[in-house]
Amino acid sequence: MTGAKRKRNAIWRKIQAVRFEDIKVWCMRRLPILKWVPVYNWKENLIPDTVSGMMLAIQQVTQGLAFAVLSSVHPVFGLYGSFFPVIIYAIFGMGHHVVTGTFALTSLISANAVERLVPSVSINFTTNNNSGVLGLSEFEMQRIGVAAAVSFLGGIIQVAMFMLQLGSATFLLTEPVISAMTTGAATHVVTSQVKYLLGMKMPYISGPLGFFHIYAYIFENIRSVQLEALLLSLLSIVVLVLVKELNEKFQRNIKVVLPIDLVLVNLYRSHSLT
Repeated sequence: MTGAKRKRNAIWRKIQAVRFEDIKVWCMRRLPILKWVPVYNWKENLIPDTVSGMMLAIQQVTQGLAFAVLSSVHPVFGLYGSFFPVIIYAIFGMGHHVVTGTFALTSLISANAVERLVPSVSINFTTNNNSGVLGLSEFEMQRIGVAAAVSFLGGIIQVAMFMLQLGSATFLLTEPVISAMTTGAATHVVTSQVKYLLGMKMPYISGPLGFFHIYAYIFENIRSVQLEALLLSLLSIVVLVLVKELNEKFQRNIKVVLPIDLVLVNLYRSHSLT
């Protein structure tokens, strides 16, 4: 018997030795939903979980729209991107109280690729060219294609990291490193939104020292700041922070958190329509 035949026979014996219990254990490890659904207490947890899910969904509406703009794509795709990940996480996720959704840092990374491959200068001759898909222009669809490709590649990388069991390497990230990364990400997110807060029109700036070039451009063109947009931005920030503090202070006395961000969006939208 040749070596190739011995190898095939050994593999076939291993396949025959697999039992139903082994398959069940493997599925339970890879699909946590099969473990917690049979023991889920529907009478006690269904209503609280439903209310919590509705509140998070309301909050995610505004965040999805905002992060879509942060990704330099049409805002409606922020809602699409907020719907499917939570369903996938419910099947494959292991955290019971983890809130999944859009993330600012990944949105900035996606925006970098979108702005580089489909720059805004091409909007002049593509805006009127409707593609017939959701009434969006060819320019917007090209941007969506780039963002989708970046997201798909990121998913492949995460699956590869899962297959290589690289999650155990997170113990190397100390608390100062994580705090520094969080602070840096928050600073870049705020910087990317300064032009909207000030009502300025400015080109997309990225690359080395792009953070400083953005603020240099703002100070050089400080006279183009729209006072109405600035006052509206400051008022919105004050209201959001104030309501958030009140919700946290009286969270034991109130059953439903006020979705002030959604209220502000609807108020501004109705005002713009009038």
